[in-house]
Amino acid sequence: PQFLIDLYYNSSTQAAIINATAEMIAGEELVIEDESERDLEAVVRLKKFFAECNSNETLHEVLKKIAFDFKLQGAFALNIVWSQDRTQIAEIYHIGVEKIRAEKPNELGKDRTSPNQILYAGLYSPNMNAYYTPDYVAANNWALVDQRIAEFHLNNISNGFAGSFMLNFANGVPTQEERLQIENSLAAKFTGADNAGKFILTFSDDKTRTPDITAITPSDLDKQYLALQELLVQNILTGHRVTSPILMGIKSDTGLGNNADELNSAANFYSNTVVKPFQEQILKVLKKIFTVNNMDMPVRFEQLKPITTRFTNQDLSAVMTQDEIREELGLAPLNEEVVVHEDLTKMSEFTALESFLDTLEDIPEDWEL
Repeated sequence: PQFLIDLYYNSSTQAAIINATAEMIAGEELVIEDESERDLEAVVRLKKFFAECNSNETLHEVLKKIAFDFKLQGAFALNIVWSQDRTQIAEIYHIGVEKIRAEKPNELGKDRTSPNQILYAGLYSPNMNAYYTPDYVAANNWALVDQRIAEFHLNNISNGFAGSFMLNFANGVPTQEERLQIENSLAAKFTGADNAGKFILTFSDDKTRTPDITAITPSDLDKQYLALQELLVQNILTGHRVTSPILMGIKSDTGLGNNADELNSAANFYSNTVVKPFQEQILKVLKKIFTVNNMDMPVRFEQLKPITTRFTNQDLSAVMTQDEIREELGLAPLNEEVVVHEDLTKMSEFTALESFLDTLEDIPEDWEL
């Protein structure tokens, strides 16, 4: 587990994907399906549990933590706190997966008397008996390469962007203590970001006693790392099953015509193939907790809404009514126009007279109506 955490902290590409995916898994909130059709008392109990699943957090705050662990570690853990009579689950707390270790059960097989229990869950991992692995495990070596490239550039800055050199003095071999002192003096004076641009000044009796400085840095090493950077990003994205880097907040110059088109198709694919399996496993665990507390009912994650609009605001305003636009913005519709209906009898008489006059042709001038 600690290896995965270290990669998360040291690979910017890996961290961006894990952060974005964890947010998608947790969604905006947890909602009850067809709430109006459920038992009112059970709904009240469940909503109370949503608002306060322990003394410090809401259920969604706990879900965000376990969603992060689920993506990063491939598993999540909850501390289940029972009521005093052991009939209800009073509280649940998040526990970091890196703190969980498997242990042999006691004589009864399970400790049925403790008020605290650990619930550990994850998705199937091949060749694993007690633990789980993350779904991106095949991309860890590329994340490690990303870390090494970052360290390379950091060392370049620390060394003033100067290459590696071999320095040889042709005026005899000093003692071990003198050699160490010379090495430390050179390192302190010419390495580090603050020492960039400094020069070496030497004095000698003749040319045969001048220091010999030989560069040993491979040529075009920066270009090699640049090409490797593009390769590792693609392989990390592949390991996480990401079809569009822009969905993870990673800039990309490619797309399906524009960023909105790419986000639309990539978000749907990633949600169905990656995010939903994580959510279904979390809901499966929550169902067990809800069942114990007699408040089991269908719930679902309210998904985050990425910017996937295919049309401009001008296009939408041209084809949508005012109330449809207000509904899309989450606003109530405007009051409908009041239509005043006149007396039907008078309307009928007026219609008959108008019809009669239309049938008349030229009326003589001496006729009166």
